[in-house]
Amino acid sequence: MLEQLKALEERLTSVQQEYLLAKERHEFLAQYDLHEELKQLKKMHRELKAKIKRT
Repeated sequence: MLEQLKALEERLTSVQQEYLLAKERHEFLAQYDLHEELKQLKKMHRELKAKIKRT
């Protein structure tokens, strides 16, 4: 599970960087897609951290 968490955190960081680049370039459709992906990844991150704490 810790490997999953680490991979998820790396993906989260990557998507955040992509989002900031899209924001700088005023790529609104990309921003929307990345924002939605960020929301999903953050939700998964919270759930996985909670699951690890319960174990």
